[in-house]
Amino acid sequence: MKGDLEKFIVENRGHFDDREPSEKVWPAVKARIYRKKNSFQWIWKAAAIVFFLTSLFLYFRGNVETRAQLLAQKEKISSDFKDVESFYFELITEKRSLIASFEDKVDIDHGYEQDMQNLDAMYEVLKDELRTNPSKKVVDALLLNLVVRIDILNKKLAELEEDGPEGKKSAKSDLEI
Repeated sequence: MKGDLEKFIVENRGHFDDREPSEKVWPAVKARIYRKKNSFQWIWKAAAIVFFLTSLFLYFRGNVETRAQLLAQKEKISSDFKDVESFYFELITEKRSLIASFEDKVDIDHGYEQDMQNLDAMYEVLKDELRTNPSKKVVDALLLNLVVRIDILNKKLAELEEDGPEGKKSAKSDLEI
């Protein structure tokens, strides 16, 4: 059948080439194409609007959930850290008061105070970072800072206990002899 149609067109080509459609044909064809185009065009517009609104909804919902999660995480880190921080500060205060109790008995070299001030300055920077960007790394750095302070104070206490009133007197008596 396909072959017959092709054969017919080839044989009668001359009859088709000399004729043109009337002026009424093209406006009808255009109207029909435009009508089909418009019927699909509103579907595409509606689909684009639905897609856009869905994207906006998902973006803002995810953004709100992320903010809520960050706030919850920040509050949890802050509350957990405050408990640990208060424990370490009590320990530091206790050790400083023990060192101060040696003031009457022994001359204390206050060189360790410079290290403590440097650690205080670093601690404040880390606290600011914790407020703006709460993370486990920042908390770990803050805890390490507190542990280093306690270590410095422990070493100073050990030094003072070793050089206590008896240790100083024996060192002075060795020099006087």
